[in-house]
Amino acid sequence: MLGIIRVLTTDDENVLHEHGKKMNEYAKVDSVTHCIADQPNGIYDDESEQKAIPKIVELAKKMEEELKVDFITISCAADPALDESRAAVNIPVLGAGVCGAHLACMAGSNVGVLGITNEPPGRMVKELGDYYHSSAYSEKLRKATDLFQEGAKEELLNVANSLIDSGADVILFACTGFSTIRLKEYFEQQLSVPVVDLVEAQAIASQLIRKKA
Repeated sequence: MLGIIRVLTTDDENVLHEHGKKMNEYAKVDSVTHCIADQPNGIYDDESEQKAIPKIVELAKKMEEELKVDFITISCAADPALDESRAAVNIPVLGAGVCGAHLACMAGSNVGVLGITNEPPGRMVKELGDYYHSSAYSEKLRKATDLFQEGAKEELLNVANSLIDSGADVILFACTGFSTIRLKEYFEQQLSVPVVDLVEAQAIASQLIRKKA
């Protein structure tokens, strides 16, 4: 059983369980999902990330000790508290950004990172190494909750096309909220380059860990 940690606080059961549902649809991953408290806008800058780190670590401990999950994934592009959580528990801990970066490196050689922050997640860029090409975002869409606005997908498509025009040969999402709005499915109808969804990337990594176990 995979424990999914969401960093967007929500009472909406559909939103909360969207990542787990998609992982099950995509790769038959059985999971349980919990979110951290008091962060309705998720993680979108350094301050919100620092605020989230201790909450994530405590939730990881709870998932191991009380829910008895076999491994955990932090379903956030920034991989917040990844090292801290790995040090705090005795089971494998994945991070959405790292999983996505490794998959993107197999899909292309010039990775364009599409996100909602001024800079792409540092850990993601580090994992991409020489495969990192460029990053972009929309000024209109800066928080996960902004993605539910009318016209958000079209806006993000324009940004993705700007990355491709600059030389990117694969698009890597740097926001798991893109999975919630099913952005990859929309992009695949519009773009000719591979698109890496972070939730799907976590599902693939989960499969590998499960088979290894």
